[in-house]
Amino acid sequence: MSKRRTGLGRGRGNPIRRRWALSDPQARLVLDPAAQGPECRCDSFLALKASAHFVLVTGMQHGLSLSFVDGTIALPDYLYNRLNFDITIQRFGKMRLDDLRFFVRVADLGSISEAGREFGLSPSAASARLATLEKAAGAQLMARTTRQLSLTEPGRLLLAHGRTALDELDTAFDLLDASASKPRGQLRISSNTFFGRKHILPYLNEFMEQYPDIHIEMSFTDRIVDIVGEGFDLAFRGAPLPDSSLMARKLGGNRRVLCASPDYIERRGAPTTPADLDHHACIGMSTLPVWYFDGPKGEVACTITPAISGDSGDFAYDAALCGLGLSVKSVAHVWEDLREGRLVSVMQDYPVARSGNFWAVYPPAQSTPPKIAVLIDFLLSRYGRPPYWERDS
Repeated sequence: MSKRRTGLGRGRGNPIRRRWALSDPQARLVLDPAAQGPECRCDSFLALKASAHFVLVTGMQHGLSLSFVDGTIALPDYLYNRLNFDITIQRFGKMRLDDLRFFVRVADLGSISEAGREFGLSPSAASARLATLEKAAGAQLMARTTRQLSLTEPGRLLLAHGRTALDELDTAFDLLDASASKPRGQLRISSNTFFGRKHILPYLNEFMEQYPDIHIEMSFTDRIVDIVGEGFDLAFRGAPLPDSSLMARKLGGNRRVLCASPDYIERRGAPTTPADLDHHACIGMSTLPVWYFDGPKGEVACTITPAISGDSGDFAYDAALCGLGLSVKSVAHVWEDLREGRLVSVMQDYPVARSGNFWAVYPPAQSTPPKIAVLIDFLLSRYGRPPYWERDS
């Protein structure tokens, strides 16, 4: 989601001091602060009065009808998603979106100073920003001691509703951006190391030439990140997807093989069954203590005793190339090595089980943000169907 930091306006007597507009060539929706109370104007027609609530129409299509001075008509198809803010206009008008974003990030990190560093704030400025939001909310949102930070009852209430409101607003702005211009904004991506190095970085130069307004920040780690909690827009994963509300698009298969270098096989021979692994050097990973194979009589599980072990896929890859033993590797990682003879697949009668697929995973939304959609589409166009690592191995 884009990190748009737009204030909703300030002022005690005046509810809202900004005009909101849809930059749609067919229609325009404006919240008019000059009118008597909060009002919506659509193509100059007066619509929707409310004393304590307003409805901002953006985003996803729905069947709302609006009453105009000359009768009631259905909301046109090109006006979308109703965002309801059940906070009084006067109170919400005194809050700034960037203060609310800062509060949500403080709650996620459990630290004012860490959130301040992400926002480029000094410790004193970070504390002042939280105090400003508490003043606008009219309540203490967080209880602070020198060692601990915890949400108060009002803080928990604001966090639950504020996070939802920010997510909906970000989605609305992304949709408006999509209708008005090319995709834009910062795109924070997490990927396991080898997939990022081999299947994302080589294509980013061309992608950024096509989409110069998208600014990419990448994190390479073999750890399964908390996409929402750690603030990522998109993650690339080769592990099975847990049941969750996350959205996902399949990129290709993640078939794995048991492999070793020709030098190792010349010295130690090639195993033909899982039982042979007891007499071989196995390269272990902390995240893969058990190897599974599909045999003639079903799945076979092998708890290995590693000759050498490490904590990353790149370690196991390099160790196999150096002739240190057998390793279970993704074909997407070693397809070139298999094709060119640097590694050799063994035990073909017992293929590696539980292989799965590669996925592009992103936070739930009513519509995929354009900056995410264009990157996934671009990568899929370069990978092909099936992807090249499945065709060339």
